[in-house]
Amino acid sequence: MYDPTTDGRLQVTAALSLLEFSRLVKWSPDTAKFTPVPRETFESSWRKEIDPVFGRLICWINFSAGAEFLAKGVCLLRGVEFRKTQEVPVHPSTDLTEWVTQFRKDWTSPGTVPTTYFGTLGQLVGIGRRTKNDPALKRLCTNMKAAGDQEELLLAAYELLARTVRNRDAHAYVPKVRDHYLSLVPDLFARCFNLLVSWLPSGPGTLNEWRREAGEFIASL
Repeated sequence: MYDPTTDGRLQVTAALSLLEFSRLVKWSPDTAKFTPVPRETFESSWRKEIDPVFGRLICWINFSAGAEFLAKGVCLLRGVEFRKTQEVPVHPSTDLTEWVTQFRKDWTSPGTVPTTYFGTLGQLVGIGRRTKNDPALKRLCTNMKAAGDQEELLLAAYELLARTVRNRDAHAYVPKVRDHYLSLVPDLFARCFNLLVSWLPSGPGTLNEWRREAGEFIASL
């Protein structure tokens, strides 16, 4: 597990690329803000540049993943720890026929390795919460002394994303449903993203520097 600052930087920088690839928002280096992409530009982009049939689905999957990475990264950078260590199977290194037999009997028998578990998008806002502790985004708002309307906006947007868009698109393809949420990008989701990047330790402009140095930073780990 990396230290929170390193993991936070990685998540936030990856989030920027995912969100821009979604074609739903773009990052303005000059103003250090996310701006929504006009509807007509988005509709043309996903058809021509991604896929003429499933492009919208692919864009929304990237959008939801980017939103999740961004929130998790800012939480870590601002002292909100939510990660856990869990054991996962090691990469198969023996004859695959033998490995399949062993693995099916007991997935731990070929060996395990500890890895970092970041939890789900829903857990960030407390969906399915089994403890009395506040969820990560609630704790982030407390740490940042967020105004009441800012906290409500952030928690509502991310709960909506977790319960509808992310939960649906991560598990199955359902046609003709994504267009309903496009109108929420400017006034709900982009506002949340800009609020989150405003809480980066050295301000939103930090993201420009981190993007430039992303390859070098990852190579140094």
